[in-house]
Amino acid sequence: MSESISMKDSDSCNQIDAESKSALSANEQTEFEVSFSEDGDPDPEDIARHLPLVRKYYISSLITLTSTVITIISSCWSLASPNIMKHFHISHEVSTLGITLYIFGLGFGPLFLSPISELYGRRITFVSSLFLSIIWQCLTTWSKTIEGVLFGRFLSGFFGSVFLSVAGGAISDIFSKKQIGIPMAIYTTAAFLGPSLGPIISGALYHANYKWTFVTLLIASGVCLTLIVISVPETYAPVLLIKKAQRLREETGDDRYYAPLEITRKETSIFKSVVLSAKRPFGLLLRDPMMGVLCFYTGLVLAIVYLYFVAFPYVFETLYHFTVMEVGCSYIGLMVGMLLASPTSYIFQKRYDAKVERNGGVRTPEMRFEPLYYGAFCTPIGLMIFAWTCYSHVLWIGPQIGSAIFGVGVYFVFVGVFGYTVDAYRKYAASGMACNSFVRSVMSGVFPLFGLQMYKGMGVNWAGFLIAMVTVLMIPVPFLFDRYGPYLRSKSPYAWDD
Repeated sequence: MSESISMKDSDSCNQIDAESKSALSANEQTEFEVSFSEDGDPDPEDIARHLPLVRKYYISSLITLTSTVITIISSCWSLASPNIMKHFHISHEVSTLGITLYIFGLGFGPLFLSPISELYGRRITFVSSLFLSIIWQCLTTWSKTIEGVLFGRFLSGFFGSVFLSVAGGAISDIFSKKQIGIPMAIYTTAAFLGPSLGPIISGALYHANYKWTFVTLLIASGVCLTLIVISVPETYAPVLLIKKAQRLREETGDDRYYAPLEITRKETSIFKSVVLSAKRPFGLLLRDPMMGVLCFYTGLVLAIVYLYFVAFPYVFETLYHFTVMEVGCSYIGLMVGMLLASPTSYIFQKRYDAKVERNGGVRTPEMRFEPLYYGAFCTPIGLMIFAWTCYSHVLWIGPQIGSAIFGVGVYFVFVGVFGYTVDAYRKYAASGMACNSFVRSVMSGVFPLFGLQMYKGMGVNWAGFLIAMVTVLMIPVPFLFDRYGPYLRSKSPYAWDD
């Protein structure tokens, strides 16, 4: 009997020893897991605290410039299309695929490239993706078959898409919640300012060989790539922690120091990581109701912008007998509206700071929704003015005013949605932007396919009125989300508060 008790005591002691060793091992793991300290002098690897504000704005501005070039490439096809149709002897419908396939590339690319940035960092993703985009732009420019041109368009958009998804995450890496409003607003302009500039560039080069439009943007892409290679450092904190762990191992000779991302890389292959991580944007889209609706909202307004790339030539050539260059300049209304609205980002940032102060210093992502309130009304108002001033006996400035007000609304919608996305999903900001990019790119790619037929079949005025009424249905969205946002975020598996 005593032997039995002794054996049980021995087993209990062994179990306690095993648990103690396990606890000790866990404590050692926690002790040697590196992190950035928020107090005292910043670590050399801590970019967010180490870089001066001017350098941060330079980095975000360069990323924004590259994003603008990528989006210009999407729309420059519109007024180059007639020459492409003549050169390859194709129909208007086939030519429209030059816009659609590029935008589809912009939508599908982030699903695979954004997760890579979260595993291996922003810098390597930017450099490698933009380099490959340039390679495929070369195919678009010099291919002797339309199949090669369209294939090059899709893949150049696919690899260029990182600047519409990863870029938002890179900006959130280096700016604090308090600072991020203005740089994100500046970055937001790239998503729609580029599409407005594309037709102007292709219109100016209309009488030259169509290839010169693509060569011009190929050169611009090369300049951006060179500047990124030279001056943009790694910004993703988990990757920077690997550098800190490597430094500590070299300085101390202790190999127990590690960064969490190192463990993730060892346990998961590149292919498996990309496949698993690519599911996250769909998880955001399907399991987070706010993300789904907001993605649809930005998709709708940007799809209307791309719809105008086939509608404007028809409207202004039919009603006002514009030349090709004049049609290209007709997109200036959209651009002017966006540029006039952009300085308000400073005002919104000040109002955001005031809201935080009134809330006892507590920040919530819903505080970023204010621009969306104004965008919800400006977009249908601008579309309505455009729809009912498109008459040959009404001066062409009427539709231009309508498109400018719509441009203001587009800016406000994007600022509100992008600001909320980066703020609410900070850890998964790149995946959140990838989700948004996918939805709006799919919608933007589909709308031009039926836009011209709709305007011809329904008439310019009623087609425009139909589009305006769809945006009217979206007016309640920001007000409902402002009220129920905290509850909906609490149900999201991806929302992030810190």
